[in-house]
Amino acid sequence: MRREGLARSGVISLLGSAFAALAALLLTAVVGNTLGASGTGLFFQAMGIFTILTQVLRLGTNSGIVRFIAEQRALGRAGSEWRIVMYAAVPVAVLSAAASIAVWLLADSLARWLAAPEDASRLADLLRAMAPFVILGAVTGVLQIAARMLRGVGTFTLLQSVLLPASRLLTVLLVVSMLGATAWGAFEAWLWPLPIWLLIGLALISGPLLRDLRRRSDADAAARPSFRSFWRFNAPRSVSSGLETALEWSDVLIVAALASPAAAGVYAVITRAVRAGGVVDKAMRVAVSPTISGLLAQKQYAESTRLHTTVVRAMILMNWPFYMLLISMGPAVLAVFGEEFVVGWGPMILLALALMFQTACGMLQSILLQGGRSTWQMYNKSIALALSIGCNIALVPLWGIWGAAITWVLVVAVDNVIAAVQVHRGMRVHLQPAALIPAMCIPVVVFGGGGALFAWWGGTDLTMLALATVTLCLIYAAVLWLLRQRLHIEPLWRKVPLAGARA
Repeated sequence: MRREGLARSGVISLLGSAFAALAALLLTAVVGNTLGASGTGLFFQAMGIFTILTQVLRLGTNSGIVRFIAEQRALGRAGSEWRIVMYAAVPVAVLSAAASIAVWLLADSLARWLAAPEDASRLADLLRAMAPFVILGAVTGVLQIAARMLRGVGTFTLLQSVLLPASRLLTVLLVVSMLGATAWGAFEAWLWPLPIWLLIGLALISGPLLRDLRRRSDADAAARPSFRSFWRFNAPRSVSSGLETALEWSDVLIVAALASPAAAGVYAVITRAVRAGGVVDKAMRVAVSPTISGLLAQKQYAESTRLHTTVVRAMILMNWPFYMLLISMGPAVLAVFGEEFVVGWGPMILLALALMFQTACGMLQSILLQGGRSTWQMYNKSIALALSIGCNIALVPLWGIWGAAITWVLVVAVDNVIAAVQVHRGMRVHLQPAALIPAMCIPVVVFGGGGALFAWWGGTDLTMLALATVTLCLIYAAVLWLLRQRLHIEPLWRKVPLAGARA
């Protein structure tokens, strides 16, 4: 496998993540405009339950596969990759099969627990619809992360970030246009592409796994990771992965249960809009995680610090413009999903500010995981989830989606501050916030100040949003070009070989 430059891998991941975010926003717009706020809330409630189930049932194997394969490559060992993939896939398949049966049998009971009485029967229908797909979603996720390590970032990005979201968008569009707009039909259409991508994932990794099996040698036998060592790392990651997913979706489910499906629809839309800004974070994690894992395995802490600071600077420069536009021109953005959703602008401002802070903290979660501190992350996510559930239960009945937004801010702040202390002091990867200040100022001035001027001058309709976006992007590009040396942009584009890539 040829060496990939860090910048090239980052760009591939970024483009794929941007496409996935765009597809998710288009899907949200289709659902919002066809189902209304109440139907949208029910659709995203079912999507949240399905996502939590499939992510929990992956048992944290995504991080385990990346860490163990990257470590084996960094240390020059061959013949273990097929074992690592099997260690991950078999337990996931067995447990997710049992979960599929359980969801089918317990659909009515779960629906009565998760929804208001008047919505329980509709949610039960959606739970029965998702049951056969639970095992497919969990195993497909394992195969895709295996393809990332065996076939490269490009293949992984094409599968997870382009083809799967595009196929889901297409099937939902076809169903709502041909069969009418119902939450059940839209959700079924969203599930249908999974069997196809499961088969494609199997086909893609079979060749590399067979080649790795032939390369095994007795000399490396003693150094091969065992099933026990893999799951010793993965056991806490299994919990923390489930906690992360529950943390992402629990607020939507609580709003649906304690407020109304319509409120859940508005809240789901604003959270989907804000999370679209996470494309850069995800792309950088995909590109850099193997490198970080290799550096930490070799105890190169200074190089890890340098790389992390460079990547965080790039994340801020690429991420913060999006969040600043949401803050300054939010009504125009939310109107794309339907006029019912514009009332979510105020809470969306809080969510955007919280994710700006999270971006500035950087790849803390990846460093914890790839540095073998999955237990620390499990404890962190437990605290964050407890805080999220407790505050949402207390604040949502009082303030609706404002209560959920305030909870979001508290959770993001606590989670990242704890992780920052652990990474900085406990793992010797030092954070350098002062080095990030110039990168922070530019998007705030250009997109925050510029967006506010456009909103004051011409309002916040869709036309003004498009005009402001194009104009401010051109200004921003010119500023970055002029300040490229001061902002240390150029070093990111040097072809730094990924640790652990094969020669």
